[in-house]
Amino acid sequence: MATPPLDGLRVIETATGVSGPYAGRLLASLGAQVIKIEPCGGDPARVQQVDDVPLLDGELSPLFIHLNAGKYNMNPEKIDPSWADVVLASDVLADLRNTQWDPNRLREHNTRLVTTTAWGADAASPGCIADELLVQTATGFLGFNGDEGLGPLRLPGWQSQYVAGGLAAAMVQTILRTNVSHIDVSWLSALLTATELCYGDALHCQRVRPLVGAHPPTAFPSGAIKCKDGHVAPGSIRPIDWEMQCLFYGIPEWIDDPELRNRLRRQPHIPMIWEKIAPWYSARTKREIFDLALESPWAAGMVMTPLDALADPHLADRGYLGEISTPQSTVTGPVRPFKTPGLPVLDQKVRPAGNDEVPPVGTERSLKLRPFNELRIIEMTISWAGPYVGNVLSPLGIEVIKIESTAPFDGFRTQRPYDHGMRPGQQDLVHDNRFYEAGGLFNAVNKGKKDCVINLASDEGRAAFLELVRHSDGLIANFSAHVLPQLGLDFETLTDVNPRFVVVRMPAFGVDGPYCNAVGYGSIIEAMGGIAHRQGYEHEEARVSNIYFPDPTAGIHAANALLTGLFHADTTGHGLEIDLSQHEAMWQHSGEALVLASLHDRNIGRMGNREPGVEVATFTSTRDRWVAVVATGPAAGPVTQLLEHSSEMSANDFVRQIQASGGKAQVCWDPWTAPDEEPVASLLDLVDHPITGPMRHLASPFTLDGFRPKPIRHAPLFDQDTDEILATIAGL
Repeated sequence: MATPPLDGLRVIETATGVSGPYAGRLLASLGAQVIKIEPCGGDPARVQQVDDVPLLDGELSPLFIHLNAGKYNMNPEKIDPSWADVVLASDVLADLRNTQWDPNRLREHNTRLVTTTAWGADAASPGCIADELLVQTATGFLGFNGDEGLGPLRLPGWQSQYVAGGLAAAMVQTILRTNVSHIDVSWLSALLTATELCYGDALHCQRVRPLVGAHPPTAFPSGAIKCKDGHVAPGSIRPIDWEMQCLFYGIPEWIDDPELRNRLRRQPHIPMIWEKIAPWYSARTKREIFDLALESPWAAGMVMTPLDALADPHLADRGYLGEISTPQSTVTGPVRPFKTPGLPVLDQKVRPAGNDEVPPVGTERSLKLRPFNELRIIEMTISWAGPYVGNVLSPLGIEVIKIESTAPFDGFRTQRPYDHGMRPGQQDLVHDNRFYEAGGLFNAVNKGKKDCVINLASDEGRAAFLELVRHSDGLIANFSAHVLPQLGLDFETLTDVNPRFVVVRMPAFGVDGPYCNAVGYGSIIEAMGGIAHRQGYEHEEARVSNIYFPDPTAGIHAANALLTGLFHADTTGHGLEIDLSQHEAMWQHSGEALVLASLHDRNIGRMGNREPGVEVATFTSTRDRWVAVVATGPAAGPVTQLLEHSSEMSANDFVRQIQASGGKAQVCWDPWTAPDEEPVASLLDLVDHPITGPMRHLASPFTLDGFRPKPIRHAPLFDQDTDEILATIAGL
């Protein structure tokens, strides 16, 4: 069997909870040697229930199992910190000072520190698992997620902590390419990068938008629609989606109806559309409907439950799930984040606390990785999932070249249904044909990149691209599985040109398997990836969010894939092809639900806005704003009493009262008001752009030795750097 790609990387994980251990789990599942050191009393995730059903006496939490397989587990006195390349912690700096994990002490033997905390390494407290609702609220996007007349609506599970963990894993791979001692990833700043769709829109267009509810009207039929045995998520974004639906519904005359074929004009007709199509859905199972999509160009997905996933032929064919052994039993769960030679690793054990000795490796650390400023990657990506990679890594110094074309044209350049996405005062850009340089979404997720336009369908363009490959280090491609081979740009061809070249392919459902040719975008991956089943108010059965959350989730895992490939290239001299399924990446964030289904043959329960095992976790309305409130232990009683009087107080006064009673609270803003309030106001950059002028964008989620890196340039204009790139890099 091939050697795992992160073989040779040594990590000590002192982190507890979700974010740090998820980072460690990703690294271990890619071949790194990860030693977990638990505090006295153990990692609290060991006993964390995952829904309203308490754990059995002595039961190991499904969450802990998912996060900690494949790691050694040692007592701290058995390991010297100098053994590790990187220490992964979940502490604030104040708690690390003058300990063996102090970043200054670690640097004395060239060991680096990566921390992941709720509010940042300089905060007073690192936060705890139950702070999830508060962190999600602090991002501001929950003020745009929910229904009119009801409270804000959170994402299910521990999404901010998973996002931060994924980025922390990427930083463990990154820090050895820098000269810094400590990188911090807060849950808050990490989750903000996953809300870029909301903020790219709000900061650019500067128009308040109404809540779109469970079924967004500008892409109807949309959301999670009830069918015979569950729910499906029909795609209705592209014209072909509407055409195929009309044929399946048996209403072909709707295809060319001028009031219906344009999705932006359907809203007044939604009651009529629903009356016609509801019986069609009610008569069919979700598998029957998904099979229609598989056999056609229609993009649609099933709302998959964890039990569905355990029996799913596609996940089985791709080997995403496997056996994990624990001291109590053997369960089924995720065993690899993506496909590449050497994965899954053989070690899928959850070990007893403090039971291991130092793993048998050489005592000398000898990693030699190229610095970021010597690396160049190529992006063949559109929309958000693929561009996320370069957007988040470019501030760290890596050169990113975005390949563009007029076919396909990146729809994020023009996306927003009103006035081409122009903010007030810039409508003239539509008339002089510059609107595509001012797209708020494109400019938000493509900062720091160079732009090169190449026609890959021509012999001349393909030859130019291969010259770029010769002088670059990696490629991110988020097109369908067949695109690169059809262009004659398969891995063998690329590595013939550059043997150390890394290729990350990230189709919706992966490069192979029964669903590999299915079309998928955010709402569909959310349905298929375990989130929609858990999401929504408690009176609902399923729901799809309106923020395309699977895109940044896939982007985070793609960043890890790229860095893993570059590590492999630096340590072996050979390139690597990595197959990343956005579908599987989304399931990584619900791994505890898969383990629970395997253990107890049931689906994870729906929690609405509540936190599992927490006495008080809710939203309440005050005189002027919604407020998220969390309280445990002795504070639960007085906080519950205060909730009865929240409507009598302002939001800020109510927050102070809750905190004085021992609880925690966070005011719920929205993407239009949060940028002018803390904590979001401090997490914005002002980026000058030659067409739009200065615009605010979400800042980097990382701090490097206490400093947050800035974008190195604005998002590129179309064709901005083509001549320079082809002349100076490709030598043409």
